[in-house]
Amino acid sequence: MRLFVRDLAGRTFPVAVDGGADVAHLQQEIAAAGGVPEDEQRLIFGGQSLPAGAQLEDCGLEDESTVFLSLELSGGVKKRKKKTYTKPKKIKHKRKKVKLAVLKFYKVDSNDKVSRLRRECPHELCGPGVFMAMHFNRYYCGKCHLTYLIKKGEES
Repeated sequence: MRLFVRDLAGRTFPVAVDGGADVAHLQQEIAAAGGVPEDEQRLIFGGQSLPAGAQLEDCGLEDESTVFLSLELSGGVKKRKKKTYTKPKKIKHKRKKVKLAVLKFYKVDSNDKVSRLRRECPHELCGPGVFMAMHFNRYYCGKCHLTYLIKKGEES
């Protein structure tokens, strides 16, 4: 009986065995032809694994059938333990929408004169109309990331 064995690399090679031989004898022939040791072989035919003690004819193998060779994998490994975290999750920043935020940028005095309350960004990327945020120790532009530190005693 001539069988075809497709190995791990996808190559197919023929193996000649007796019709009444068992799967263990086929594994010996494959080890001689393909170089894969018998104890690492797993033979699959028709979607089912072939047990080592079974006869080839009982497994449904006929002349010129194709047997697929794969490796015996060590399975049954335990699951990993669930990780316990020491610190609580970091809370993301929630953006607060300020309605009519433009009113913070300008002030109208008693003479109906409009004056700016915030400093405009002098960077060429921003241009007029882009104001810098006022922090306790610095001015900061959110568009171009320009920062001016405020020194004590200096207030312009």
